[in-house]
Formats: sequence, C-alpha cells, structure tokens
Amino acid sequence: MFSYLLISKSIHTLIENDPSTLVSALIAHVKSTRGYTTTYQKAWLAKQKAIENIYDNWERSFHDLSRLLQAMQQFVPGMVAEKETLPMPPQKGQTLEGFVKFHYLFWSFTLCIDGFQYCKPVVQVDGTCLYDKYKRTLFVVGAQDDNNKILPIAFVIVEGETAEAWLFFLKNLKRHVTYKIVYWLISDRHKSIKSVYSRRDSRWTTQNSIHVFYIRQIAPNYMRRFK
Repeated sequence: MFSYLLISKSIHTLIENDPSTLVSALIAHVKSTRGYTTTYQKAWLAKQKAIENIYDNWERSFHDLSRLLQAMQQFVPGMVAEKETLPMPPQKGQTLEGFVKFHYLFWSFTLCIDGFQYCKPVVQVDGTCLYDKYKRTLFVVGAQDDNNKILPIAFVIVEGETAEAWLFFLKNLKRHVTYKIVYWLISDRHKSIKSVYSRRDSRWTTQNSIHVFYIRQIAPNYMRRFK
C-alpha cells in the first residue's frame, strides 16, 4: 500500500509546476503512473506534503518573513514595508523572552505609489479573510486611472477587522501613498473603519478627505430590511 509520503514524492514535479493542481488530477496521475487508486484524503495529504517539501512549512515562512522583506526592499528599490510584532506569550516549560510573533504587515511597491499619482483622487478599501493554517485578514486598496483600469496600491495582513488593525492600515496608507491631495475614501460601513476614520492619529480627517460608502453594499442591506 502506498503511503501519502510516497505519493508526495510521485507528485512532486506536478506540484512544483502548478501548486493549484486539483486533488482529483493527482489521483488520476497516481493511477496512471503507479497503477494505484488512492483515496481523496491520502492524495490531499500528499499534496500538502509536496507543497511543504517545495516551499517549506507555514512556521518557517513566518520565521523568514523579515528576511524576505529585506531582500525585496533590496531588489525592489523604493518598496515600502511596515511590520509590527508582539512579544511571545510565555508557555509552560519554555522561556520565550526576546522572541516575537507576527502581528501586522503593510506593504506597497514603488510602481504602485508612482502610478497612483496619475489616478483619480478616489481610493477603495476592503478586506477579505485568508483561509489556511494561520487565519488572517488581507486588506487591499485600489484606485482607478482615467481609462477606468484598476490599480492596487497597498496591501496589509492583520489578525482581523479590528479598530487597531484599520488604524495601522489607514495611517500607513496616508503616510506612504495617499499623502498629496484630498481624496474620497470608499469603504463598506464596518464600524471599525468608521471609528478609526474619525481619529486624528489615523491621518484621515474631514479636512483632507471625504469618507463615503459602497452603494452596492448599501442596496442589499436596504432590500433585506424593507423587502
């Protein structure tokens, strides 16, 4: 019987060429090359192991984050990256003094920042959940040029849509990207965004911007309430 470790070696090249290869395709590959029909669960485990063998595991990726950011800033001049960490909480039988863990990360590229100066004075912010071992939230800011093409201008990974997370995001967005003229800030009606926008330390004020909401999101709420 084939173990998932043995299957992971068999599918290594497939995953290296395309990490998004479907599990059903991996099952068919093992059947055609090895004459063995594996279960979906075993093929899924084999895929995860192959990904780990190629790209390393989740813990190592977080550990290498600072080094990877330094390399990107070295080879992509002008790239902006702001990172916050927290001290590791003490654990039973372990001394973790001096160790830190990932908390927030903001980044933007030179081409995004330079290109934004030629876009309309409107920015759109939104967040989406990340669904893997470390469940975080990705915030993205987009702008639109005169040809109505969308330009992503900044990104943030945080622990969730909290007031402090939005403050970190909006403060760095204003500091590094949207620092020149008056802007329209478009968002959903999340309470955290509304509360942070009104804070002076967010750098977004009624003197330098106007906060408005997505009509697309207001409309469904209206229809649900008034039928």
